[in-house]
Amino acid sequence: MRRKLFASLLFVVVAAVLVCAQTIEDKSSPSPGRLEKHTLEKIVSHHSRIQYLVSLPGGYATKSDRYPLILYLHGGSLRGDDIDQMKHWGLAEKADADPEFPFIVVSPQCPPGEIWTDVDALAVVLDEVMQHYRVDADRVYVTGHSVGGRGALYAAYKMPGRFAAVLALSPVSPISAWAEKLSAVPLWIFHGANDQFTPAKEVQELVQAIAKAGGHSEFTLLPDRDHYILDVYNRSDVYKWLAEQRRKRAE
Repeated sequence: MRRKLFASLLFVVVAAVLVCAQTIEDKSSPSPGRLEKHTLEKIVSHHSRIQYLVSLPGGYATKSDRYPLILYLHGGSLRGDDIDQMKHWGLAEKADADPEFPFIVVSPQCPPGEIWTDVDALAVVLDEVMQHYRVDADRVYVTGHSVGGRGALYAAYKMPGRFAAVLALSPVSPISAWAEKLSAVPLWIFHGANDQFTPAKEVQELVQAIAKAGGHSEFTLLPDRDHYILDVYNRSDVYKWLAEQRRKRAE
């Protein structure tokens, strides 16, 4: 009886060791271009559970370089619990389809009914990713479309020292009162002239408020375009601009 019990315990221990070893191996040498699914459950200022995808640049597994990171916040239609649906939209799709994409892309999924206001959860996701992957901490960017575009602005407003730049597409109802903190972060906003959800005037008011606060933001108004401008993520110039931005360290 004791021998059987000892054998059973030994099997459990060995199995646990193998599982742990596999987990470590997966994080240290991931396959290039593969979208990895993660679920993070942690107590921050509150209980938070968030799923996210990680896409790695080609060559990541064979080099020792540190890479720039883009935090991508999707639009409202992708909120929910099915993380797999995000593989087919926006920057998450582009990063997965292009093995030479030079950024690590982290794509969390917004819970149902939320609008990217849980910046504590986003901060924890970034901390987790930066702990396990080779990230250049001075080249961390945030971007998003629609609700995610507003979320990118809000994340930079709440954590201005965290991001090197913001790229916002069709931000819904941006708040001009965020201008003072956003003035410290390089910002590029794209908006359709015929956006059916947020008039371009509201975005222009934010841009003007940032300028009044001493900052500078790029604003590209796309003529004859509406709210749906995800194809901006196919423009090479936005990634060139992002890569040129570095976080300003506090003196």
